[in-house]
Amino acid sequence: MPAVLQSRLAATDPAEAARLHFVLRFAFGTTAAFILCEWMGWQPSALAPVLTGVLLANLPASPPAKVGIALVVLMALSAWLAFFLTIWLSQAPHLLFAVIGLIMFLAFASLARGKGQLPLTFLLICIAVVPVVTLTVSQFAGILPAMLVRGMALAVVFTWIGFAIWPLPPMKEPEPPAPPSDFPVAAALVGTAIVLPLVLVYLLFGLTDAIPVLLTTVLIVAKMEQERSAASGWAKLLGNFLGGFVAVAAFYLLTVAPSLASLALITFVIGIGFGEQIAKGGVRGGNALLAYNASMIIFGLALLKGPANAGTWGARVVQFAIACTFAVGMMALLWPHLGARRRRGR
Repeated sequence: MPAVLQSRLAATDPAEAARLHFVLRFAFGTTAAFILCEWMGWQPSALAPVLTGVLLANLPASPPAKVGIALVVLMALSAWLAFFLTIWLSQAPHLLFAVIGLIMFLAFASLARGKGQLPLTFLLICIAVVPVVTLTVSQFAGILPAMLVRGMALAVVFTWIGFAIWPLPPMKEPEPPAPPSDFPVAAALVGTAIVLPLVLVYLLFGLTDAIPVLLTTVLIVAKMEQERSAASGWAKLLGNFLGGFVAVAAFYLLTVAPSLASLALITFVIGIGFGEQIAKGGVRGGNALLAYNASMIIFGLALLKGPANAGTWGARVVQFAIACTFAVGMMALLWPHLGARRRRGR
């Protein structure tokens, strides 16, 4: 019956059929990745669904085998590069911090030129998260790169499965990448000035919440838009707050009937809700994807800590909000200067 309904829908309204395929593909792929990680005890469990969501929202079709393998290889190279740099330079923290800043600057400069959006975003995630976790969380010190690679491998596999079941490509275009900047060096300095201080704070104070906070901050800053800096930035911040509220509500709903089936159903409904907004494309879809990422990250933290430690993960939600507020505030403060510089150049 569902197959018949889908075929009739495709025949009468191709756009609606494509939208339905995207929403179901997104909800299924992210839910399957999350449930598998929770079932196997692979932490952080939110990593795989976040990466799956990023791929499904940005890829117009199922990636060829060589592209999927290339994504996993790029994540492996980025993660292990960050890890070995941290190990080699751990006795010279000032030099390590300088190298992290240099790599961030070069990555943001390439993003500002409109090059390699996904690979450079993965590199930024690794260079921001891996050194902090390696130096502050001893139990993750040698396994975090493998966790990142596993998360990307799961994301690629469930992206393939999702497209195999619901193959219609989305009719709406994904959020377009920011146009190449007239001043890529200045844009790179802005991006580095936002992310690098957070890395420094986590390193100096030995905070152990680096993965969710830095992951989300990098995803926000990597989507910076010069032309709509303040409005777009605050929309992203509101989206992250919405994701946090959804995660808290989902956690308490799960406590009513705690089971793997209930978890799968709740996660699938979350995917459906956010997938409907992501399917609309454009800036709204991009903000919805960031909100979904926030929802899954905070939901994963809640499940990891459980109700007995609600205060602990509640404090992490506050840290999450503070970091996002700092990132968006810095964007709103610094991006207008680039716009003024562009106008003077004209």
